Amino acid sequence: MPIKTILLHLANDESHATRLAVAAALARRFTAHVEALYIATPVSMPAGATGRAASYGFMAEATAIAHENAERIADEVRLALDGLSHRWTIAEGDHVALLAERAPYADLAIVGQSSAERSGDRVALHVPDRLPLATACPTLVLPPVQPAAAPIGRNVLIAWKNSRESTHAVRNAMPFLETAESVTVLTVNPPGGRHGEDGTALVDWLTRHGIVARHHPATASSGEVGDLILSFAADLGADLLVMGAYGHSRLREMVLGGATRTVLAALPLPALMSH
Repeated sequence: MPIKTILLHLANDESHATRLAVAAALARRFTAHVEALYIATPVSMPAGATGRAASYGFMAEATAIAHENAERIADEVRLALDGLSHRWTIAEGDHVALLAERAPYADLAIVGQSSAERSGDRVALHVPDRLPLATACPTLVLPPVQPAAAPIGRNVLIAWKNSRESTHAVRNAMPFLETAESVTVLTVNPPGGRHGEDGTALVDWLTRHGIVARHHPATASSGEVGDLILSFAADLGADLLVMGAYGHSRLREMVLGGATRTVLAALPLPALMSH
């Protein structure tokens, strides 16, 4: 399915400008409409803000500051999306739940990796990068350091196994795969496991869709599968990782699978994830 509606997660955080720039570039690339959802509720709070009174005070102050900054960020959106179809909305509440409500009407959602995953001095209140578990909409998770002008989808790595989640991810990634310069299919087998035909079968399927891809089988001799995926992505110089998101999807109790958890915790490149 072509990408014609992009759901963009915005908040009063240091990475919102990067997400906006990526959304603008993809909207121009795919001639898509952008739904810019600005959520004023803070996604995290300092670990020192302990106790009910301190937490409530921080939440109230942070939300008020986010509303004060809304006009400035709205101006940034108008400037970045000038000439593109878009809509600006402000909301308060659970970030994943609010995004999940709107995701069925989008072809791609864009969120950032949770800062609380990377910083021990903050406590996560909302974790937007868990959105892939809460919706069927493909979600592009951006790393904390993503140059706004960096290409996304020229050199694509598919972390593949024969599963519903991986299948959804690949099918949802087709608009990127169809224009990619290089596509690599990575399959990971356990120690002593026999390399099957799943990777070759996916390459054949992609070929019939006009996508040239190569298969790279690997064995997880030690460590996490997620670490192997990220290491290979770095060696390959990939600028987009396509993979299934594994876990339990209740909004307030999301339990991630091992590889999904590892990748999201140390994400160095954009990842297109589907559940």
